[in-house]
Amino acid sequence: MTNPPAPDPSLRDAGTALYTARVENRGGTSGRVLVRDAGSVELGSPEPGASAETILPTGGPRPTASGFNPEQFLAMAWSTCLGETLRVVLAEHGLDRESSVDVEVELHRDPAGGFRFVPRALVHIDSLGPDRARELAAAAHARCPVSKLLDGQVAAEVQLVVEH
Repeated sequence: MTNPPAPDPSLRDAGTALYTARVENRGGTSGRVLVRDAGSVELGSPEPGASAETILPTGGPRPTASGFNPEQFLAMAWSTCLGETLRVVLAEHGLDRESSVDVEVELHRDPAGGFRFVPRALVHIDSLGPDRARELAAAAHARCPVSKLLDGQVAAEVQLVVEH
């Protein structure tokens, strides 16, 4: 199987964002994600006796929506994955530093039709010089599974499920 073509970097600068989701992760998979402009989203809980599920309401890409949108879910996934990978990279280098990953996912019109996402991660590592921090952030980005998906290193697959 061949890798899909690399995304065109010129698309990052094309046009004005129609919407931007912003999230912040502290602590990787052991931490928390703050979703900015989430409105008054209330997490659903299972009914008594139901399986242990959490219901996440969905909504459109608007700050006033009453549910989470795809941009926010993508930002949450990438910030959490990259944040955890960064924690692992820091530990492997013997660095006990606090870090955080903020992610912005912009929604743009795609000149080819439809829409497209433009994601950006903002990495912060406490008490570390910019060159070393840049090196470790790049190492985490190279290892993070969500980063690999966003960079087109993994081909997304869509399968049709036909029920009879």
